[in-house]
Formats: sequence, C-alpha cells, structure tokens
Amino acid sequence: MRPMRPLLCLAVLSLGLLSACTLRPYYRQVLPPEVARAKAQEVRGSEDVLLRVVEPGTDMPIAGARVLLGTGRERINVVSDMNGIIKLPVTPGLLAENPLVEVSLPPGVHGYTFELVKPEPVPQQSASEPAPQQPASEPAPQQPASEPAPQQPASEPAPQTPRG
Repeated sequence: MRPMRPLLCLAVLSLGLLSACTLRPYYRQVLPPEVARAKAQEVRGSEDVLLRVVEPGTDMPIAGARVLLGTGRERINVVSDMNGIIKLPVTPGLLAENPLVEVSLPPGVHGYTFELVKPEPVPQQSASEPAPQQPASEPAPQQPASEPAPQQPASEPAPQTPRG
C-alpha cells in the first residue's frame, strides 16, 4: 500500500493543475477572431485589444481585476479600470506561444468573463468631400442702434486699417 500513496498524490496534484488550467482561457481565446487567426509574423504594428472584465450574469464591470500573461521573454500585467477595461497588446511572441491568461479578482467577486470592446471608428473624409468650413473667429457682438458708439479720446489716433 505504501507505493500507491505517492502515485495517488501525483494524480490528485495533476488533476488540480489541469482543472486550474481549464478555468483560464488562452491568449488567443480572448482576442477578436480576426486577430486570433493571424500568424505571429502578420501582427507587426497591430493595435492593442480592449477588453472589459465583467461579472457573469449581471454584466457589471469589475474594477481592479489583475490580468497576467506572459511568455519566456515578455510579461504582461494589467489592472482593469473603474469601467472594467483592460488593454492587451498584440505581439508576435504572445501569438506564437499563446500563454494562459490569469485573472486575479478583487475581494467579493467570484467569477468573470471578457467582453470585446470595439474602439469607436474615427470618421475619415475622402479627398472628394470638402472639409466643413468653420468660421475663423466669432463675429463681434453688435451694439444696439439706440446706444451711441463709444468715443475715442482725442489724443489717441484711430487705428488705420489697410485698404487693398
């Protein structure tokens, strides 16, 4: 019976580690599909991905959730803001190694999900469309006709305006 005890301990430990891994998503699983399918060499200059950490069922944002992931060369450690938003970089190293994403939740929070936050599109104008004209400055307020215009002192000459 003695030789079975170390095997049983190893089996229980392995089961615990495997179950912990199944609860955590991989990096590519939290990315948008078009980014997750990309090859590591294709992401040079790619933008960061915005995610919202929310409670499942209520969809309430989780502020202060710590998200950790890393490869042999780079480590990412971000904390969600008051709206539950985190920004994850998209790098060739992370896509190639596809590490597990670890999430440490604040006290009192027992679960989480990630929601993809789509950045607001920046309106682009084509060359054929003219830019909207805005006045260079606001017109000076006009004085009512019943009030006389303020008089300049006689000692100061009035400013000259160029005519052309």
